Amino acid sequence: MTEPIDTRERLIEGTLRSLQERGLVGTSSRAIAAASEVNLGGITYHFGSKDELVAQAMLEAIRRWLEPALSILRADGDPVTRMIGAVQALQFAFEQALPTLPVVIEALAQSPRNDTVRREAAALFDELTGFLAVQMEELKKMAFLPDWIEPRAMAVLLVAMGEGLAVHAVVDPKSVDREAVAGQVIQLLLAART
Repeated sequence: MTEPIDTRERLIEGTLRSLQERGLVGTSSRAIAAASEVNLGGITYHFGSKDELVAQAMLEAIRRWLEPALSILRADGDPVTRMIGAVQALQFAFEQALPTLPVVIEALAQSPRNDTVRREAAALFDELTGFLAVQMEELKKMAFLPDWIEPRAMAVLLVAMGEGLAVHAVVDPKSVDREAVAGQVIQLLLAART
């Protein structure tokens, strides 16, 4: 009974392709069905509505962008390695997500008007900031970071900086040197301890 999962995945992937190519306004049920190679009825059968399918596809774009960093932050290991690894993972994820970043930006812009996107995107960002805050708290206890750093506030700042970089990359992809930015973030974290 793997067919429903396969069809759901095809619908998500087809919706992501349609959102990338056409944007939110141009993504019709017919465009999704064609890109997914699924009949129109499959949308309502598997998701209840086109709007719910689009919301789930937008959330999938956000998950794909954040998951590499979350995986590193969830792993065992010392906080310095996890923090630097998370920054590097976000840089790599950023590069991999460039084609879907417009979808991520549209999803975030739609979140005030879509409870599903707002709630689930908030949970993902909260998980990321929570993990970053825990790492920074551990780094403070190790005297790796100074006492003036407020872990939760700094974590929110780092996540907001990543969101801002995504916006810049969507507007002008050549304006963001991802390697240089990741290097600067790591250098700022290392310099903060002096």
